[in-house]
Amino acid sequence: MNRQKYAIRNILIMLSTYIVTTIISFVVRAIFVRQLGSQYLGLNGVFTSILSVLAISDLGMESVFAFLLYKPLAQNDNNSIRNFIALFRKVYTFVGGFIFITGSSIIPFLPLIIGEQGNELSHVTLIYFILLVNSASSYLFTYNRTILNANQKNYIITGVNFLLVTGVNLLQIVFLYLFDSMVIYVSLFLISTLTTNIILSRIVLKGYPFLHSLPKHPKLSNEDKKTLLHNTVGGLSNKLGSIIVFASDNILLSIFVNLTTVGLYSNYTMILNSLSGLIQKVFGTLTAGVGNLSVQAPERAAKVFKQLNFYITGIAFFLAPQLLTMLRPLVVFWLGEDYVLSQYIVLLIIINFVIQISRAPALVYIDAYGLQWVQKWKSVIESILNIGFSLVALSLFHLGLIGILLGTIGSTTLFVLWYEPLIVLNYSLNLKSRERFQVLCQILIEKLWLLIPTIVAWLIMHFFHGSGILFLLQLMIVNLIISIILFYIIFGRRSETKSL
Repeated sequence: MNRQKYAIRNILIMLSTYIVTTIISFVVRAIFVRQLGSQYLGLNGVFTSILSVLAISDLGMESVFAFLLYKPLAQNDNNSIRNFIALFRKVYTFVGGFIFITGSSIIPFLPLIIGEQGNELSHVTLIYFILLVNSASSYLFTYNRTILNANQKNYIITGVNFLLVTGVNLLQIVFLYLFDSMVIYVSLFLISTLTTNIILSRIVLKGYPFLHSLPKHPKLSNEDKKTLLHNTVGGLSNKLGSIIVFASDNILLSIFVNLTTVGLYSNYTMILNSLSGLIQKVFGTLTAGVGNLSVQAPERAAKVFKQLNFYITGIAFFLAPQLLTMLRPLVVFWLGEDYVLSQYIVLLIIINFVIQISRAPALVYIDAYGLQWVQKWKSVIESILNIGFSLVALSLFHLGLIGILLGTIGSTTLFVLWYEPLIVLNYSLNLKSRERFQVLCQILIEKLWLLIPTIVAWLIMHFFHGSGILFLLQLMIVNLIISIILFYIIFGRRSETKSL
């Protein structure tokens, strides 16, 4: 099978399994909330955030490892592959051990992190310990699956994960109804992780039998060591920023507000993360194509970059008004009136969502052109700004969830939103200084136009009144028609619109 067919198979399987698992996860969340309540939901969010921070120790190395395997796989150099896989095994064994030891040292401080509400819940330490073991054990045999990623056989990983996650979700639904126990709920995650790793390991060893015997002391060339070091540092920077920015939100909310707020907020982020995850996965499939473009037709790279930015703006142009109108009613339908946040908070959540998905084209180019090392300090600065803004808003102005959202929006808008496209323009596209400045301004101005459909949707919400599914459908259709008209007025003359 050629690479194009592998790519198509990966995309189709990814999209189909993603949609199904997303629907099931929403059902599981609804049952979790009804059986255990928002405080346990918040507790789960805080513990997941803590373990996400600890998982930074893997330095985002999976993509780096896959990159190192491309050449030996193409040359059928089994000896080099064995050396790389042996190295990956050592690294991941260290990472799993580090997460377990460091995570265990946090246990005495859990009462301070989860606050008064969390300390009233049952089996808190046991729940955290099971999640910790699950996180650490996820690195067992992970080194084996890297060869599947590098060889464009992600569909195998996706298929195995899909079957096991679906099975575990169904079991979670049954046990939540029978026992109302979060201990059993998280234990099923651990069983799924271990089973997935074992199955994938056996598949890899069957497909690549020369991996049965790995050298104890792997040998790498100086060039490979340099590539590994540079991409690891760049990957660490990216992972550091994204984890601190998003994982710190739940931890800070738990410390400064309460677990209930964490739980309420996580419901909205679950909906939007499903959408942004789908968008990122679709854009992520373009990375290899952009990388190929950089070699075969570099003169077209700038045009494609502008097109991708325009397309993501178009997606946001139609999504933002609908989300602003429909998000709260959707939560009411899904979980009930008790889980609704104010419309002003929802507005900030949607603004943050739009800003984050707007970064997708620049991130595709950064990955395709290997620019992680170039922007190694970006995420460090982003993290400092985010935590600084959030702490000021929480401790001085007592803004709660609004302060957290303003901190994330502020750090991304003031720095990341313009810095990532600038990195792409400076280091990957063959443009003059004036052209680079013009493209950057065009990208940022496109984002400002998103204010118009958002304001119109806000006005519609306050002038139209009603309830029920029929009313929401009418509101959605009105929003869609107005968005189409506004989009045509603002962007109708653009060549990208005409090509669409």
